[in-house]
Amino acid sequence: MNENTQTHYIEEDEIDLRELWQTILKGKKIIAVITVSIVLLTLIYALKLPNVYKSESILIPTAEKGGSSLGGLGGLAAMAGVSIGSGGSMTPDVAFNTLLNDYEFMKEFVVNNKIVEHYKDENVDKNYVFALGFRGIYDLFKSSPNEDEGVEADVENDIFNTIKMIKGKFSISSDKKTALITVSYSDSDRAYPPFIINAFLRDASKYLVENNLRIIDNKLNYFSKEMRSVESFELRQSLSSMISSIVQEKVMMKSKVYYQCDVLTTPSVSYIRDKTKPKRGLIMVVSFITSIILGIFLVFFLEFIKANKEEEVTT
Repeated sequence: MNENTQTHYIEEDEIDLRELWQTILKGKKIIAVITVSIVLLTLIYALKLPNVYKSESILIPTAEKGGSSLGGLGGLAAMAGVSIGSGGSMTPDVAFNTLLNDYEFMKEFVVNNKIVEHYKDENVDKNYVFALGFRGIYDLFKSSPNEDEGVEADVENDIFNTIKMIKGKFSISSDKKTALITVSYSDSDRAYPPFIINAFLRDASKYLVENNLRIIDNKLNYFSKEMRSVESFELRQSLSSMISSIVQEKVMMKSKVYYQCDVLTTPSVSYIRDKTKPKRGLIMVVSFITSIILGIFLVFFLEFIKANKEEEVTT
């Protein structure tokens, strides 16, 4: 193969930017139609989405590090797949997260607080807030309630789906520097997150405290029995000191509003303009850029098909 032939093939393989630009200009109407169509559909979707608001409560943990204040709850954490370290203690945030992922506890929590009924209520969306204050698009696409809601076979499924949904909306985290615990919940109804946060902290704390008190009472009964049967003064004094420590732990546990925590801030209804999502501006920008790229791709694809057909005709 000589140099002239090689040069000819290289020139054929080179991308002619001017030719590409001409192709884009030729298909500008297609690009414009695709862009406008996708952007309009995205705008309808964005306007259909209600605002989502978040409320949170910040707690101050009071449990001693490395202590055994949680007692036998280590078994509960182990069953839930939560590691509590070699010290055998579990911080309140881990305890709360353990119960958040425990189906039996969450089932009782959902039933007792009528959460399924709340989300299945046909008026659940009456307090939703929309962009520009317009909810017509949302109402247009809103599905009608299921006629078979009372069927017993669906009750368990409703509970399961509700638990799955609220777990996705809950967040329980601890700051490593300050040790402060943040419990937050997000929902389109601004008034609901404070209720469900307070309900969860109340029910979870009650469960954890009652479980711990049973463990403490078992310890007290055991040590009291041992002290009565021991004759050594030194050993009796040691057991008495241990009993005193356990009683003190019991009193401290009962004195807290929530399990091993003091309340720093309580959850409140979010300001109407303080939404967390959706990010409608970002959605529209991404849609606009994506639609242009898809339009250009379609123009080149159609041009490619057209060129192939012309080539077949000439051959």
